[in-house]
Amino acid sequence: MREIAPEGITGMPSRTAEYLCRQTARLVKRGSLTPETCQRIYAFCGIRPSDTQWRQFLIPVLCCLGLLSLVAGSVFFIAWNWAWLPKMAKFALAELLIVALAVVVWWRWYSTLARSALLAAGLSFGALFALYGQIYQTGADSWELFRAWLCVLLPLALIARQNSLWFCSWLVANLAFQLYYTTMPTSLLDLAVSDSFTRLPSAVLHGYLALLAACLIIREALAWRAITHHPESWLASRWFSRVMTGFLLLLLTTIVAGNISDWDGNNHFTDITVGWAITLLAGYYLYRYRYQDLCMLTLGIASLTVVGCALIMRLFLYAYDTGDLFLTGALMAFWLAVNGSILLKWQRKMVEKEPIDRVPARLTLLTDTLRQQGLLSASQIEEIQQRDLASDLPSYLRLALSVGGWIAAIIILLLLILLLYTADLLDQPNAATLILPSLLLAVIARGLLRSPRDGKHHLGLAWAIAATCGLISGVLLQIHSNDVSFLMLSSLCAVPILAAMAVAMPDRTYRFMAITALTFFLVLAGHSLARLSLSPTAGRLAVCGVVAAITCWWLWIVSHQLRLQAGPYADAVHPLLYGIPAGLMLLSFLGINAAYLTDFIWSTAQLTTLQSATGTGIAAGLVLSALSQKRNGQPLFSIITLPAALICGAVALYAPGIGLGLWLILMARYQGSQGLLVVSGGFMVLYVIGWYYFLAVTLLQKSLLLMVGGLVLLGLVWGVKKVLPAPIGGASENA
Repeated sequence: MREIAPEGITGMPSRTAEYLCRQTARLVKRGSLTPETCQRIYAFCGIRPSDTQWRQFLIPVLCCLGLLSLVAGSVFFIAWNWAWLPKMAKFALAELLIVALAVVVWWRWYSTLARSALLAAGLSFGALFALYGQIYQTGADSWELFRAWLCVLLPLALIARQNSLWFCSWLVANLAFQLYYTTMPTSLLDLAVSDSFTRLPSAVLHGYLALLAACLIIREALAWRAITHHPESWLASRWFSRVMTGFLLLLLTTIVAGNISDWDGNNHFTDITVGWAITLLAGYYLYRYRYQDLCMLTLGIASLTVVGCALIMRLFLYAYDTGDLFLTGALMAFWLAVNGSILLKWQRKMVEKEPIDRVPARLTLLTDTLRQQGLLSASQIEEIQQRDLASDLPSYLRLALSVGGWIAAIIILLLLILLLYTADLLDQPNAATLILPSLLLAVIARGLLRSPRDGKHHLGLAWAIAATCGLISGVLLQIHSNDVSFLMLSSLCAVPILAAMAVAMPDRTYRFMAITALTFFLVLAGHSLARLSLSPTAGRLAVCGVVAAITCWWLWIVSHQLRLQAGPYADAVHPLLYGIPAGLMLLSFLGINAAYLTDFIWSTAQLTTLQSATGTGIAAGLVLSALSQKRNGQPLFSIITLPAALICGAVALYAPGIGLGLWLILMARYQGSQGLLVVSGGFMVLYVIGWYYFLAVTLLQKSLLLMVGGLVLLGLVWGVKKVLPAPIGGASENA
């Protein structure tokens, strides 16, 4: 049986094309390639999509979002538990959606729509089973619902042969086990820390971990066989294996860290600790020498880091004198730095040996084609092959280094406070107490970040974060005011410090974090200042103006990024490109949690208007930028720029995060970045969950809103098919 669609039929460019275009952007920065030629290379490689490529991207994405929205709406509709409707009518409504999705799958079997419809049908069965238990009150436990759901998902996954359905099956199976375990006297989490056990719970835990490991081994064996023989197959995708590995290591790390914390107790799982060590050693051998995968190695190093920190803390658990506490912090910071340096060293060596997900033959073929087209010369191709390893870090490695840098920075700050405490400088803190030591940390961090050695550079990131936090904390110690003015003054003080540190620290990861925080605090300071000095209407308009100006500036940088990379501010382009939207994401989350934060953190500060002001500012910025680009004849997304800005802006007026998330999905395609696409999708899911949780409407209104949104998205699919041209001789979709 032929599979419905290949796993990557989202219209995204290949990894090879994405990698090559990152390298050509580096040539623009060095001045050996003009921005105009680089733009032509982007268009040739599919990084800058044509109207046809936009169609290939938008149809599956909108279909997936629309169908998932309909399914979520049906779940809310069932949860509403309407009493006036007969039970047979309830079943008819729940089953009607499943039948309609099944018809779509049968009618459009080889199209991209069928894959999303089959996934939505599998999820809809969960709502049907929940409705059955709700109506008949069978007395069954929750885990039995998930068990029945799993029995439906597994056949669908076997038929569809797609990772999304297999992931849902794996997730539902784990939820069923966890819910089943809550019916036992001891839960899975308590099993690792409680003092009394029976043979059955211990055997269940060992069997569960063994089953997770067996599923991972089978999935990896199939994946590497597919990579070797059928690299275009859905099995060759790596994300599902990495999720399974991360979950297994999370459980093992929790248990091993619990064993170390309970060193003197009787509650030990020595065999699981041995299994964890064997797992790390086997993973190191396989993914370092046999099947190179830096993401798997990163997960292993993260587990080793956590266990190592737990061991260091346990060794000095009963030491309360200053010297031992200082030694504990220093050892933990050193351990974090060493593990980060190991990851950077592995990344450099693995890139030099051409990892399997960046097929050298395809890269050579693509560069030869570009040379024949007159877009690249032989010297430029040689320059591309001389990789800049520092700027070619994958997103997961940057995330791991950033998290490690933050933890190390907190440890460094605690050590600094400990030193100040021993010197009796904390009795009467003043500006010099934290600011002067933080300035010294900043000088050291700048020197470390300038070093080409991996270890020093990674350590410099932690020192730079610690210096920034120390400077801001030192300034805040001098502020004595009420809640409202404290929020405003603290935000205003953070803005110049973050701006100065972003300019001073020569590191792209640090600058990204600084720009993110700078965007967040700039809007927050403007909101607080407007509330104190302006009327409610004028203050809201002022915040809208600030957000709109930031959005317009961000989109201007996006549209001129290649020219900016050829200028004197090339190092600031990447942090601004991704730091500004990250700051807007934080503002969106702050808006939906405003009531919660007002009650527990800022008792007198009113943040409830921040969401509406942020949404209006995002909408205004998107529309104004689209109109400006249309007037200049250089639209960002070709003919869909203005309609997309109007749609995303209209959504942002009601839900800023949803409108921003939809625009970021379009930006991910424009940038040709699969990592940005994953981040945008994750942000959308998290925001929608939080937004609906705090949305003060009934479940019926929520369900209807989701259903209407799903229908609108499916209607946009029809509009895309009518407006954008279909590929000539493209994928075969039965009409």
